Amino acid sequence: MDPLPDLDPYLETLQHDGLSLRYVMDTHIHADHLSGAWALAQATGAELVMHEAASDLTVPFTAVRDGDQLTLGNVTITVWHTPGHTPEHISLAITDHKRGPEPWCVLTGHTLMIGDAGRPDLVAEDGADQLYGSLFERLLALPDYVEIFPGAYAGST
Repeated sequence: MDPLPDLDPYLETLQHDGLSLRYVMDTHIHADHLSGAWALAQATGAELVMHEAASDLTVPFTAVRDGDQLTLGNVTITVWHTPGHTPEHISLAITDHKRGPEPWCVLTGHTLMIGDAGRPDLVAEDGADQLYGSLFERLLALPDYVEIFPGAYAGST
């Protein structure tokens, strides 16, 4: 999710551990830094996955929408559309079915960050309203046992 442009650590880990990569996900179109998602998808043969609203992309990607699920063995990744920082932003709810039927964690991308929330003024006219809904109606409404993993920290990447 949201890979950095330096692919070496990802590729070295995959090779060292004998793993393959099935999905590369960008939570949104990054306006403030380069994403390594397309390059990593090409280098590994993985699918690039983004919300269907990322239609401005000039590279092929698998479009997902709110509620779509990706399965990896006993793990299900459920896409949550969490707009506000950008209109196409997604968070990813992770369910490990060996642990139970409900998500045990959510990867928030740049909707919720350590010490801050994503800037709503970058591309969306109603971004603040959307961000409020994504934060208060979705992420902060989760039960206390769900672990939250922000995708970044406050300030510049």
